[in-house]
Amino acid sequence: MSPVIELGQLRHGDETEPPAPGPGRPPSRSLRVTTVLCAALLALTGSAVNPGRGRSVTVPAPQGAGFLVLGDRLVVADGPGTVGRAGRVVTGHRLPDGAPLWRFVLPTGDHALGLTTVAGMPLVISSPAGAGDPASTALDPDTGAVRWRQPGYPVRTDFGGVLFETPRADGTGTVRAVDPGSGRPRWSLPLPGNGLAYQVGDRGVTRVVLVTAAGRVEVHDAGSGVLLRSGRVPPATDGVSYRFTQVVGDLLLVDGAPGTVTAYGLDRLDRRWSTPVGPSAVAGFTDCASAICLRDRSAGVRAVDPATGGLLWTDDHWLGISPVGGRLLAAAPAVGLELELSVVDPRTGVTVAGLGRWRLGGLDRYGRPLLGLRRLGGDRTLVAELDVRAGQARFRAVLPGSWDDCAAAAAALVCLHPSGGLVVWPAPD
Repeated sequence: MSPVIELGQLRHGDETEPPAPGPGRPPSRSLRVTTVLCAALLALTGSAVNPGRGRSVTVPAPQGAGFLVLGDRLVVADGPGTVGRAGRVVTGHRLPDGAPLWRFVLPTGDHALGLTTVAGMPLVISSPAGAGDPASTALDPDTGAVRWRQPGYPVRTDFGGVLFETPRADGTGTVRAVDPGSGRPRWSLPLPGNGLAYQVGDRGVTRVVLVTAAGRVEVHDAGSGVLLRSGRVPPATDGVSYRFTQVVGDLLLVDGAPGTVTAYGLDRLDRRWSTPVGPSAVAGFTDCASAICLRDRSAGVRAVDPATGGLLWTDDHWLGISPVGGRLLAAAPAVGLELELSVVDPRTGVTVAGLGRWRLGGLDRYGRPLLGLRRLGGDRTLVAELDVRAGQARFRAVLPGSWDDCAAAAAALVCLHPSGGLVVWPAPD
């Protein structure tokens, strides 16, 4: 059965342009079905589908603000437009009514760079005047009180913990683990120059892999820091650092002879295979579910078999590709900031479902709903939840006006206006 797009009540006249299948390939049956249904997305009546219309509330936020939804709390941080004008304020609000709960101000000279979460708390990432060494501050979600503060960029682990990278200009530095509840240090490791890689599980990092320019490899448990295994691979060709040091699945990938990449198994650091990457510079490698994807700096994806390194498929149509639930979410150019999104089989590269034309919002690898936003006629925006596993785009709301980004919660939908200000729409009863 072909997947369908669930969009609620549709009427003629709203869709500015029905999405077309990607160039250079015949549309699959699922894409044809999706195209027909997307063409039916014509004149959604705002009064019929706008959640809680007349009950929305506005929350102050500067242009480009960072925000996140944490249970029934909304946390808002100053954005890049406030650099030079403080840029240090973080506020907490109750959902769904948007009532202010607390206000936190970063130390003088700090500027908010972004927000994430750890152990049920908002984590504010900042740096002096928008540059210099970063720091991360954990706040109480109910009061805004500082729980702890640590230097470095945060990296979530698969066990509910958090690591902090404190790199130096030469690529060295440290990676440290702290207790997410108290911020107390647990363990730390020195970083070799540009030789840090992570093995990632469903919820975060599982292994920390260190590779020196001389070819010494150490694999540490991300929870305890314990050394699990060590060994050697051929040294970096320039004697300074590898061009690539990445872990994808259970393989360590490093550049070997010029124009090649070699894979080693993390368990025994045994050489598995080597494959040419061609004269063009490779931007990096991506876990593509049951494949490994190589991304050139220009558009295009090559997928290889992780067992043999043999080429599975190539496609120069995709701007980006990401694994979700055993499938791949692939993006092709569309209109403006909107992308034509498709679901792709990782072993064959075949498009199995078309999701339509969307601008991505609410992107979170670890469980938040993936949202799509699309401009409609009459200065309105369609918001949908994109279910990659099912190959469906599930209608969420039609909102008046244009929006930069949205986040979904059980109790509300929160969106940021391009000129600043957040609006909260309570979920329908």
